[in-house]
Parts: sequence; structure tokens; C-alpha cells
Amino acid sequence: MFRLLILSLPMMVFAQELVQPQAGVSRELARLRAAQLADVRYGLQFTLAPKTEAIKGSARITFTLKDVQQPVVLDFRDLDGEGRIGNVTINAQAVSDAQQLNGHIILAARHFKTGANEIKLEFTTGASAAGRPLIRYLDKDDGSEFVYTLFVPMDASMAFPCFDQPDVKARFQLSLTVPNGWKAVSNTPSMKQDAQTIQFGETQPISTYLFAFAAGPFQTLDVTGNQSLPMQFYFRPSQRTRAAQEIPAVAELTRDGVKHFEQFFGHRFPFSKYDQVLLPGFAYGGMEHAGATFLREDAILFRTTPAQSDKLGRASLVLHELAHQWFGDLVTMRWFDDLWLKEGFANYMATHAIAALKVEGLEARSAWQRFYLGHKPLAYGIDGTRGTTPIWQDIPNLKDAKSAYGAIVYQKAPSLLHTLSFVVGEEKFQAGVQGFVQRHAYANAEWSDLVRAMEEASGQKLTVWADAWIKQRGMPEVTVEWACDAKGLIETLRLKQSDTQRAKQLWPIKTQVLLAYADGFEDRVTAEFVTATHEVKAAKGKPCPTYVFTNADDYGYGRFLLDGHSTLAVLKRVSLTRDPLMRAMLWGALWEGVRNAQLTPFAFLNAALEALPQEQDELLIGSLLNQVAHAYTRYLTPRQREMMAYRPEELCAKQMTEAESLGVRIHYFRALRAMAASEPARQVLKDLLAGKRTIAGLEIKPLDRWRIIAVLLAQKDAEAETLLAAEIKRDTTDDGRKQAWITAAARAEAVTKARYFNDYLTNKSVAEDWIEGSLSNFNSFGQSELTQPYLSKALAALPQQKRDRKIFFVLAWLNAFIGGQHSPQALSEVQRWLREAKPEPDLERKVLEITDELERIVKIRKAFENRR
Repeated sequence: MFRLLILSLPMMVFAQELVQPQAGVSRELARLRAAQLADVRYGLQFTLAPKTEAIKGSARITFTLKDVQQPVVLDFRDLDGEGRIGNVTINAQAVSDAQQLNGHIILAARHFKTGANEIKLEFTTGASAAGRPLIRYLDKDDGSEFVYTLFVPMDASMAFPCFDQPDVKARFQLSLTVPNGWKAVSNTPSMKQDAQTIQFGETQPISTYLFAFAAGPFQTLDVTGNQSLPMQFYFRPSQRTRAAQEIPAVAELTRDGVKHFEQFFGHRFPFSKYDQVLLPGFAYGGMEHAGATFLREDAILFRTTPAQSDKLGRASLVLHELAHQWFGDLVTMRWFDDLWLKEGFANYMATHAIAALKVEGLEARSAWQRFYLGHKPLAYGIDGTRGTTPIWQDIPNLKDAKSAYGAIVYQKAPSLLHTLSFVVGEEKFQAGVQGFVQRHAYANAEWSDLVRAMEEASGQKLTVWADAWIKQRGMPEVTVEWACDAKGLIETLRLKQSDTQRAKQLWPIKTQVLLAYADGFEDRVTAEFVTATHEVKAAKGKPCPTYVFTNADDYGYGRFLLDGHSTLAVLKRVSLTRDPLMRAMLWGALWEGVRNAQLTPFAFLNAALEALPQEQDELLIGSLLNQVAHAYTRYLTPRQREMMAYRPEELCAKQMTEAESLGVRIHYFRALRAMAASEPARQVLKDLLAGKRTIAGLEIKPLDRWRIIAVLLAQKDAEAETLLAAEIKRDTTDDGRKQAWITAAARAEAVTKARYFNDYLTNKSVAEDWIEGSLSNFNSFGQSELTQPYLSKALAALPQQKRDRKIFFVLAWLNAFIGGQHSPQALSEVQRWLREAKPEPDLERKVLEITDELERIVKIRKAFENRR
């Protein structure tokens, strides 16, 4: 093995165009390769030796070239770190002049020919607990070792040489050499296996980020059932008891989901089998590798007593990853600027399946209520910030693709697909989707291809709609003005839209306007417009309503604000609204009033605390309690919390034992834990730990105990350290070690914060999920003065976190360090950093996005500091 010659030439000629191969994969390089290459195939072999961080492998890469006017550029970013290559041959001839530049292998054009070509080489790459796409996990409960991959968005080239871009799809054939007793799973079934070698069949054409394998002493469970598609679950032997309890329900949901998606997409399941692999420490909820979805173990095997929302969250995750097998794997976006095509559809289709299959007994209306609660507040919260982006995001280089992930892709995109279904009609929407899937199966597509398919299916011109909603950043703010005449009839009802980004953009809007009356009667009129002002003529002459809401049934997208008269009416009457979706949306409209400093936090809290004991809808209760906790811990000052006499804490302590439904009791218990600041609230939590107080049906499991102790540590409870020491002795499991480390980050002392922050930046032995799990404890409620000294340090570390961590880590980092602050001084510090550090544009947008909430906290506290 040897290091390549580092290229010192300032430029290289590609396709008669001067292009310097940049770090990452530039759009220019990707376009040249996509035009140059065809019929790409990888034959890969990895040797997985026990307890070693160096993994050896070999690659045979075949492809056809349209011409040989330029070099062939392979990506192997690990060459800039621990990677090595050797024994390179091209078309059976040894090569010694391969060159290295910015994580690329440059192979001279003279070695190639027009038509079929073959590259063979050997390589060494690394594996570790964190910071690499080959992840090694040691189960301390039984000594088992596991190795698995995670290549999204462009980390395949950190593990082996390849053309690491989504639109160079290839067929993969994998061989693994593993220790005795290990099993392995990849994209296709194993075709041949002996004591130490496992060979897998060739895949369908897939992108490099969708290739994957996992290996270790897994236990498996075949859940194929009576259908023809083979299905298995893989899990750690130490988790066999929990797996036996939880997997049957997940397997049944998966089988039902396959049938639903095959019918909706009009295409059979696209791959030869479907396995689900439960992995500890997995960076995301799941990853949709073709034919083999990897799932975070804790997302499937509950560690606490689950509420209905937890079970629905698991179902949504399973269906989301399953939907990706069609949208993402079968049809893949050409470039990560169209990331929303796969993530937006997966989230939308997960709810579509939950509604159709009545998962957890949920009726369709409640399924779409859950969609609203899980998508719109997050999307609106980001889309109103200066850091927002269009759904289609310009990504010049794949090294920046991680920054495309967030609420715009996961919440706004599916929300607009829901809107598009309303605009064209459900049947035509499905026909458009089917045409799109059939036309681009096993290939790549762009957002314009989807729009074209929808136009063909619906007969509507959608260019204006798509350009506005997909290419413009931000959203409309929709307000309403209405008046009634002396006869009690509506005289005028006028909608106005404005741009939340103040860029004077307009959006095509189709919405339903709700006219609500004191006797419970509701009327709806449809409004469709693209102008700044729209007169809703269909409302004229109707009886004067008690209040008006301009986005009934959640088909529109934007900040739909209540007028002053309607705000007062809704505050008094929201609990009387029978429909669960509309009740949730009205509470959402009130919450927007709080966030915009138009409604006092006290008014919202008082209304919510009065309504909650009578509310029966578990999903809405969970959402309302989250809003109550947020307003209570962030929008109120410590003095204002005292003025409220800690009423939210008292309500939660009462309802967690008295509420009729177990799921509701769980939500109140979790809300108490989130808000506990007073000594009586902390005593309730300590009584739960000691078994002096119980909650019917809710077992206080180890993870609950660790989380309670974290709260006590953060609040400097006198018994906290004793309880922590006792819990460390009590829970000696592998997860107990992890939770002890996560919990101790909550200590309200400077020495602890210094030690943890140093670990975050320099200790590579700490797994990424440990670090991410500890961030909120490090920045615990009530510790903003203690943690503010780390704010500028956390901002300065952003480039490192972006480079070394997985996709969502930067957002978690910023949410913790900026989200843990409440003061004008902290806000000034962030603003000064933005001015002076001049971060890369994608990082600047993320900081602006997260700082928006800090700006709101400062504004709300100042506006209402002397009011209740």
C-alpha cells in the first residue's frame, strides 16, 4: 500500500474546460462524469477483522467511456486521512502515475479506451466509533462487536474509491471476509457463504450512498409471512427479549405498508428482498439503503413505556424508510439540490399510509391532524427566519449537502405535496406520481420531471405554482379583514398576503376559509388567488361568524394569522371545536400569535392550563404540553414563573396520576420532567425514583430514571449527586454507561462544562450519539449564564462539526448552544460572530435559522416584562 503522488498542478483540463478538482464533488465534475460514464459496476471486497480500526479491501470497477479526451477521476477522500491504495491496474496494465488532489484519484486518459474499461486496486480504510462512515460498535453487555456503514450523502468515498455522486448509478457486488460466527446483511441476498466469506448477489442500479452492509453476531427473525417478498430483521443478541416483544407489530406494519405503496405507486417492490437492521448508536432514525433499511435500535425497541405518539412515531419512521424504496432508491434525485424529492415524499407517504391503514386505530382525520402537528409548526418556524432556503437548494458541491437537511426538506416539502394534492385532486396526484415512477425507474430525476408528470396527469399548468413554492424562499403571511352589516351578514371578507422575508414575493394560494358560529356550525368557502389582496366574494351575504380562520383543513401553506376579534373568540372557544384537526390548528394559530409577540405568553398559558384537563385527544395534549413547557421555560423570566405560582408544574403533577388514559399520563409525566424548577416538582420526581409515588400503567424504566436525575442535577437538587452515584451502581448495562455519561453533562458546575466541551472537540473515542444525547443536558434549562461562555466557542467549532459529524449534528449543536440562551447579551454575541467570522453561506444560514428563536425570546420578554 502507498500514498499517491500529491498533484501540484494548479489546474487540470477536463473536457476542454479548465476545472480544478475541488474538495468534495463539485457540480461541474459530476456533470462531466455523468456524461462520460455508463454501465458502472463495482466488485468490492472488505476484510473485517476483530477489534481493528484498519479495514483492508479491494475493488474492481468496470464502466464504459464515451471518449478518452480527459482523465478519469475517482473519489477516495480517505486518502487525505488514513486511506491508502495500491496495486492499481487499468485494463490489466499496472499503473504507477495515479495522482492525488483534494480527495480524488486522477487517472490519466492515456490508460483508457473508448468503450469498456476496468480498474482494479487494493485499499485500506478506517473504522471507528465516531467520525467515520465505517462504524464499529462494541456491545459491553456481551462483548459482541458490530461493523456497519453509513454513506449518505457522499461518504462512500471515505470508505472505498468510487464515483461518489447520486446520478452515476451502478451495480454492486460485495464480498465480505468476517470472523467465525458473524452474519452480514447488504442490499441483496447472500449467494454464497462459508465459515468466513459471505458473497452477495449483484444489485440493481443504485447510487453510492444507497450501498451498505452491516456485519456482526446478529440474531435474525424471518418475517416474510405469506407474501412473496423476503423480509428479515437483524438485531443484537443482547436485545433478543425486547426484539421478540416489538418486532411482530413492526413486521405486520411493514407487510401492510408494502401492499399500500405497491398499489399507490403502481410499481412492485423494486428490490429482491427487504431487511430491517436494528443498530445501536445509529446517527439517524433510519437510512433507506436499497433492500436493507438500517434503523436506530432505540427507535424500534422502546426504552420507556410508549404513548400513542411514540408508537405512531415509530410507524411513521418505518413507513418513511419503506416509501424511500420507491422514492429515493428506485427513482433517485439527480443531485442533492432535489433532496426534497425523496425526503418530502417519504414523509408525506408515511402519513398517507398511516391514514389508509388506520395505524394504532387512528382515523384518517386524526392522521392528518398528526401530520399538521408534526410538520407545519416546524416548517413555519424555519420558513419565517432569515436562514430559510427554497425547497430546491443550490448545492454547488456535495461537501455542502449535509446542510440541505432540515425542516424545509422534511416538513415544508411534504406539506406542499399535501397542498399539491389539494390543487390537482387526489386521483390526479396519484396518477402523476405513478407516471413519474414508471418513467424514471432505476434512474435519476429532477423536480421539473415531477412537475411535468403532474401537469400531464391533471391537465393543469403548474409552472407558476411550482416556481413559487419550490424555487422561492420563505412563505406568505396571510391576514384577514372582515366586516358585517347591520343585518348581521358578512359585508366584506378580504385576504391579504405578504412576504415573511420582506422581499415582496407573492405565492399562488388555494385555501379554505372557515366561518365559525357560536352554535358550533361551521361553513367553509374556497379562496384561490395569487395577488396581494383577494376579496372572498363567496363569503359575502353569509351570516356574521363568531370568528374566521383562513386555512381550514390545513390545505394551505403559510403563516395564517387570526385577526384581533377572532383571537379573543378562539381563546374562549377553542376547546369547544369538535374536530381534532381544526382544534389543533386553532391552538397553532394562537401559538403563532405568541411567537409574533401579538399575544402574551400569560394569555396562552392560562387558556392552555384551563383547557388541558378537559382535553381528551392524546396527540393534541402532547403538542399543547410542549408549547406550555416552551413558553414557561423560555418566554417567561424566573420572576414571571414565580408569579404563575408554578401552575404548569402543579397541573402536570396532578394529571400524570389522575388522567384516564395511560398515554395522556405519560405526556404529563414527561412535561413535568421538562419544566420541574420548583422544590415541590423536584420532590415528585424523587418520589417516583424511590417508588413512593406511582403512575398507573407506567413503569419507571432505566432511561426514565437517568432523565429524572439529569433534571435534578441541572437544578442543583441537594440529593442529585447521591442519586446519580446510586444509579451508576444500579445500572451496569452497556446503555447504562452511555446514559451515565449523558446525564452527568447536566451538572451545574464550570469544571464539568469545561471537561465535556473538550471531549466534544477532541475525544474521538466518544461516540457521536453520546455527544448528541448530552448536548441538551450541557445546556440545561436554568443554566444559560453558566453555558454562555461556550457560545462563541461552539460557533467557532462549526466548520469542524460540519466536516466530521453526520448530517443532523450541526443543527443539534446549534439548537443546544444557541437554544440554551435567553439574554440580549447572548444574542449580541451571535450577531457579532456572524459579522466577524464570515462563515460559509450554508453555516451562516443555519446560525440565522436557529438564532431566530433567540431573537423572539428577547423580543417577547421585553414586550411583556411588566404584563401578565
